[in-house]
Amino acid sequence: MTSNDPPPEYSEVEDSFTDVELHDVKVENGVNDTMEDTIKVKDTEAQNKDKGQVKEKPTVSKTKSSKMAALKQTVQPCLRKANPLPENPTVCEKIKDMFLLPPHGIVGFILQITIICLQIWGILAAITGSEAMPGGNFFSLLVLFVLCVIGGRLISLANLPPLLGMLIVGVLLRNVPGIKIVGESIDPKWSGHLRKLALTVILLRAGLGLDIVKLRKLSFAVLRLAFTPCLCEAITVGIVSHFLLGFPWTWSLMLGCILGALSPAVTVPSLVSLQDRRYGVAKGIPTMCLAAGGLDNVLSVTGFAVFVGIIFSEGDMAVTIIKGPLGALLGIVYGFVAGIMLWYLPGKDSSNSLFYRGMLLFGCGLIAIFGSSAVSLSGAGPLGCLTTATVAAYKWRLQRQPGESDDLGGVIALAWLIVQHFLFGLIGAAVDISNIQPNTAGLGIATLFIGLCVRSAVSFSVTIGTGFNLKERIFITLTWLSKATVQAAIGGLALDKALEGDNQDDIRMGTDVLTIAVLAIVICAPVGATCMGIFGPRFLAHGDEEEVRVECGGSVTSSSESACHKESEIKSECRKMQ
Repeated sequence: MTSNDPPPEYSEVEDSFTDVELHDVKVENGVNDTMEDTIKVKDTEAQNKDKGQVKEKPTVSKTKSSKMAALKQTVQPCLRKANPLPENPTVCEKIKDMFLLPPHGIVGFILQITIICLQIWGILAAITGSEAMPGGNFFSLLVLFVLCVIGGRLISLANLPPLLGMLIVGVLLRNVPGIKIVGESIDPKWSGHLRKLALTVILLRAGLGLDIVKLRKLSFAVLRLAFTPCLCEAITVGIVSHFLLGFPWTWSLMLGCILGALSPAVTVPSLVSLQDRRYGVAKGIPTMCLAAGGLDNVLSVTGFAVFVGIIFSEGDMAVTIIKGPLGALLGIVYGFVAGIMLWYLPGKDSSNSLFYRGMLLFGCGLIAIFGSSAVSLSGAGPLGCLTTATVAAYKWRLQRQPGESDDLGGVIALAWLIVQHFLFGLIGAAVDISNIQPNTAGLGIATLFIGLCVRSAVSFSVTIGTGFNLKERIFITLTWLSKATVQAAIGGLALDKALEGDNQDDIRMGTDVLTIAVLAIVICAPVGATCMGIFGPRFLAHGDEEEVRVECGGSVTSSSESACHKESEIKSECRKMQ
């Protein structure tokens, strides 16, 4: 080894580095070769693809897409989007469209109601057991509700009031063999409580719609139309039923108050429809009828409350006579106290004030209706409920900002959409045709007919001197024929009170009153709705351009602008009065 030679260990290290470098070069060359081959392959595939010589390999996503396309093609005949209705569809095409997917229209409505009720039934079955099974009270109530929803929707297709379909469903479930077990299985106590709940909602809606300030501005014609026909019919029915049906004076006058009420469930939709289409708006006819109808209901319920308090009060005659008006006075006092309380509760800084305000209002109304029965002051309940809502709404309107909507009124309206099915269904299910005497039904219809004749004559007479022509006065008279809501709400309360005691005469007369109330609904509801739908566009002037002369409380205006100005002042209030 010379001095210039490196040590052996350095030579070995150098050789190792040399081997590593050679290996890296080989690897690098291999990678480069691989990349070059890959590029060549891709270039070749691209060229072949351009020439159409290479087929792409199917991927998982493309496989799923093809399956979805096949599935879509399979269900295509069932999709509504792929099968639009022609401009002039036939009946068969309309029926086919009803069952196309996704669910829509009446089929979708029935499906969603059915699913909701099945969910409720499952919950009730888990909680109550046999009561929710076929033959039980809750099961029968649920079946009644579902069928009333369907019946109301179906009969509305014929431009008839939905309440008529609900009433018919109730009567069928009580009287048709095979399904009458549904009506017979409903607990009378539950039926009475649910109808009282519906009455509470009706009175709260009426109270919220009564604006004391606006009522002062209404014309004298509205007040005459609201009170005179109702009073005359009530007195006429009271006299006729006393002699024809043999009712005591208190029972006959109570029946007169029941039959003397106008039905907002029939009149409001028709009048609002005419108003939206500008029929009769030049003279404010729809607005006037809406306002007068609300006051008509208040008068009827007030009279009924007084007489039912007199009939079912206990004690000597002097106490009985005093107890009716005393109950009405106590109801008004309760309403003022509860209404003023609702001015300040919930507080202004409260969160969810709408929720708490609605709960407090409902609570006050329910206490008035159910509490008055518990303390044997039935006459106080309806007036207390009505006064509470009226007094509370007076302050709430002052606190509401201009243009702000009445959200609570919308909540009450939604509650009515639910409870109305129970109200009309249960009032129909309470009618047992086998127990109705033909003599009672015939005399009841005669009493109803005589009362309607007097009501029509008075309604036609009170419009004299108001500036309305002959056709418009006839239309107002026909509008005042409809009956349904109030008759269903209070028609069975007398029977409920009678069933709490053991007086068979009271039970018999309560059954007769209920039967006559149902006959009034069945006869007058479709007649009133049909007459308004047919004669409204024919008898009322369209638009608001004609010159009119309308007498308003003694003053005369001679232009359509004045009538429309008056209409705009109370239009929103009149809608809510129902």
